[in-house]
Amino acid sequence: MGAPATMIRTARGTAVGSINLWTGLGALGSAGIAVFGTNIGAVPRPGPDRYWVHFTGVGSILMHLGFYAGVVMLLVAWVAVGLEARRGGLTVARCWVLLLCWGLPLFLGPPVFSRDIYSYVGQGLLAHLGLNPYHVAPSALGNGRQLASIAHVWRNTASPYGPLFVTLSRGTVTLAGRSLDAQVMAFRILELLGVASIMVFLPRLARRLGTDPGIALWLAALSPLALFSYVASGHNDALMVGLLVAGVALAMEDRLAVGVALCALGALIKLPAALAVVFLAVVALRRATADERWQVIVKAVVVPCAVLIVGTVLAGYGWAWLSPAALHVPAELRILHSPSVSLGFFFSAVVHLVGIPVSTGAVVSAMQVVCGLLVVAGTVWLLWHAHRSDVVRAIGLALLLFAVGSPTLWPWYLAWGVTILAATTAQRSKMLAAVAGLAMLVVGAGGSPMLHGLAYVVTAPLLLAGCVWFLRDRHWQTVVMDNVD
Repeated sequence: MGAPATMIRTARGTAVGSINLWTGLGALGSAGIAVFGTNIGAVPRPGPDRYWVHFTGVGSILMHLGFYAGVVMLLVAWVAVGLEARRGGLTVARCWVLLLCWGLPLFLGPPVFSRDIYSYVGQGLLAHLGLNPYHVAPSALGNGRQLASIAHVWRNTASPYGPLFVTLSRGTVTLAGRSLDAQVMAFRILELLGVASIMVFLPRLARRLGTDPGIALWLAALSPLALFSYVASGHNDALMVGLLVAGVALAMEDRLAVGVALCALGALIKLPAALAVVFLAVVALRRATADERWQVIVKAVVVPCAVLIVGTVLAGYGWAWLSPAALHVPAELRILHSPSVSLGFFFSAVVHLVGIPVSTGAVVSAMQVVCGLLVVAGTVWLLWHAHRSDVVRAIGLALLLFAVGSPTLWPWYLAWGVTILAATTAQRSKMLAAVAGLAMLVVGAGGSPMLHGLAYVVTAPLLLAGCVWFLRDRHWQTVVMDNVD
């Protein structure tokens, strides 16, 4: 008995020592990202107020090399910790330590990989001034650091977010005061509430589904995608996903009404969270007996509808957030790393080669419609089969499908489905790990898309090849049905 116990203690000690090493490397990488991001990241314009200070006398090439060296160190550390996690060596407590060590430098540093947080500030300022962000764009703020820091494409666009987030934005700006740097930090603190919810409820959901909570957190909260999206960029997706995970976890613990209510609150942040409400409600209704059906209708249908109605009315901004104009906002920007856009440009080049006089814009719009129809069909298929498989897995796949097939795909959209799937048996998928590790790199340090020009000549054929593989191997069936009860 003594020898095996000694061997177990030795193995555990080795695992802890290894994770400590990678914790330090990841923290060093995060610090490098924060330091070099002060020059090439999504810093305020024309420059930091007094918190983030530019380095002078250092060339742009060296800045980029230092920044991406930090990214590589964090990525290597994350992969190494993941290998320990797959051997059962990553506890939830250790995940909190990793989040602190890797996330703190990113939290203290400037925003990187996205300028969306400045849009949140702008919309919060509009609401603070008594204006309706669904009717008035940030350009109404006039020239100043707040407007100059917002990406050009969003300066004349009304808010695409839910009324709960607009209300929270107004309160955050009010508390932060006039300093843009302070406003950015205040929004990051707000988004950390969503990260905390993921850290608390995702392990509960994983245990409920019989999977490893350490791997779940490694994939969903500690990955470069999560750290860059939630902590460094301060995206409101953190709040939406935090409410979503909490809602799904509680629904799986037979607290359906509370669960769908939290998912509905998530939809008041960003609308995609409503997908979980639909799946949970439909599955609950299909599994209910005749005597239980009315009770389930109240819990799964009436409760979330009431949350949406009451939340919208109390916010006081009307129903414009559900108008066709607001729902069309994501389609306004066409970027090549969006599959529908990449395929649209590719097919446009093909029809031009054969002499068909069709505008590129028309072909891209048509491809966006086709992808939208495929998303609807795929979601319906997942919904139809969800009652015979893992409903949580179906929700995660539907969120991924919705993100990939949307008119505009930003990498942080992928975090919706990755986070939910991290609690299922899909948590060991190499494809999910690749997405969580590399997806954010399709945008530059300052938030601009990295694919330009003729990049679709490469990306579109790869997308088509992936679709052929997916259909020929019948993954459209096995990806869900491998968890049939």
